[in-house]
Amino acid sequence: MSKKDNKAIPRLGKQPPRYRFFLNPYQYSRFSTCPQCSNKMGQRKLPLFIHIHPNQPLVLNKTCRYCPHCDLLIAHKNDLEDLITKIFPDLDPETVSHQYLVVGTVDRADWKRIDQNQLPVQATIEALHDFREVVTFTPVGGWVI
Repeated sequence: MSKKDNKAIPRLGKQPPRYRFFLNPYQYSRFSTCPQCSNKMGQRKLPLFIHIHPNQPLVLNKTCRYCPHCDLLIAHKNDLEDLITKIFPDLDPETVSHQYLVVGTVDRADWKRIDQNQLPVQATIEALHDFREVVTFTPVGGWVI
């Protein structure tokens, strides 16, 4: 990707972008194999930076599926929404899916520093790695469960 192409993509985080990201909306598809290359998926536990509408940042240490061949990170939407509604009980569980955005990841050392010191949002954004790309996968002809 050329420098010109990099300028076309607005970035929020101050750190280099990481991962291709898929927020899995399919509750019964857990992706033990990669939807792109069909290799076995591993797991990676990392701090996800989530923006909750209207102005509430959340850094959540979450285990996600990960394919090292495709650099693809998959978080399961229903798991995230369950955690968000437990952390913020005043959010309506029926509308929470329209009220958040998974923005990127934070290094574990930065997450611990943010968590311990309760750093302001600006410090969190400076530690943020945006996603290189957000992708979607749709079932073709239905998935066998």
